Amino acid sequence: MRHPPEALRSAKLFDCGCGYLVVSRFKADGRVEAGFFLLDMFCLGVKDAGFHRFDSVADYQESLLDRLFPDEDPVRMTPAAARKLTEDAISYASGLGFSPGADYKKASRVFGGITTAGCDEQFLFGKNDKPLYIQGPSDSPARVETILRALEARCGEGGYHYIVAADDFEPLEGEEENSESAITDPVRRTGLAAMAAGLRAS
Repeated sequence: MRHPPEALRSAKLFDCGCGYLVVSRFKADGRVEAGFFLLDMFCLGVKDAGFHRFDSVADYQESLLDRLFPDEDPVRMTPAAARKLTEDAISYASGLGFSPGADYKKASRVFGGITTAGCDEQFLFGKNDKPLYIQGPSDSPARVETILRALEARCGEGGYHYIVAADDFEPLEGEEENSESAITDPVRRTGLAAMAAGLRAS
């Protein structure tokens, strides 16, 4: 019997604001195709994405799921809800001036044939009704400044919050009053770039 598509997300995605979503298709010959997305529920939407084909379910489990969810059991979603979550995240970020990661279009091919019609799940974005930007480990000082300037332009003074590495950041003029104080250690998130490179090499 053919295995239907599955969707799995990080258990703490909605609490922490950042986590992974995996949507997979299972082929009759045992292969698996998976699109994987790094979601930022608080600000940037789809931060990163990737797509890969695996030779077997075991390979898919070991090479992808065990690496994205090493310390937790992921939460299962319907594929329709997963697509809606991803597209709603992109829509929210777009309103703030941000586009999805460069490989989103390729990763989104996994949604082919999956429709959100009839999916009534609602997802909340931002933190306390405002965008919250949390600097990722691969976000350079220049990228941080670009993101904060975009938020300033779209949201205005006091319209957003941020958490960045204080030693990498020069605040915008007058911005001390605009935010919670900068924190010296950025929240550490594992990006997809190294994983995607490893999968391509395998």
